[in-house]
Amino acid sequence: MLIVKDLALKYNEKTIFENLSFKLGKGEILAVKGKNGSGKTSLCLALAGLMRNEEKINLSGDIFYDGKNISGLSIFEKCLEVGLVFQNPENQIFSPLVTEEMVFAPENLAILREEMARRLQNTLKICGIEHLKSKKTSELSGGEKQLLALASVLTMQPKLLIVDEITSRIDSDNKEKVHGILKDYAKQGNSVIIVTHSEKDLEIADKLLLMGEKTKSED
Repeated sequence: MLIVKDLALKYNEKTIFENLSFKLGKGEILAVKGKNGSGKTSLCLALAGLMRNEEKINLSGDIFYDGKNISGLSIFEKCLEVGLVFQNPENQIFSPLVTEEMVFAPENLAILREEMARRLQNTLKICGIEHLKSKKTSELSGGEKQLLALASVLTMQPKLLIVDEITSRIDSDNKEKVHGILKDYAKQGNSVIIVTHSEKDLEIADKLLLMGEKTKSED
């Protein structure tokens, strides 16, 4: 279970969000919605443990997953707990080949070769991109790149999967495909957070977090 307590973020003394508290159980999908600038992407980075306090940034509050404070986990441990898919796949894909991109993270976590091969084939099938496995990433369309970015994170098998505006750049068919993938992943006992502006995305969510001047969560 994900538990967020009194999370607040200031950037250059400007409050981005504050007093943010919510819970997300295993098998649940949370949709995060709000206007541009309300802190949705910043929340994703904080939940993934990728935002640190520095001169211009002040992040306070606590984030727990299965009783462990994410801020106290090593990078290795964070990768096992949380996976983040960015809105723009160009910011996430850097390997020249599809299969190289998908196994890059598991390789760096020293996953056994047999297990890595199993995860690769399974995730290719789950995401419906088996036909792309021999492709160069530079040859992919925008929608295919987004599916690859999602697949690459899924090979890590994170307990908490966060996707930031993942359906904003893909067509309706691929949106339905992504919805199915996210619902199935949650059914396996994982937690999913989807940041979105789309009403269609809200239909697959169990809970809704509205970001803004009066941030609130709804079941």
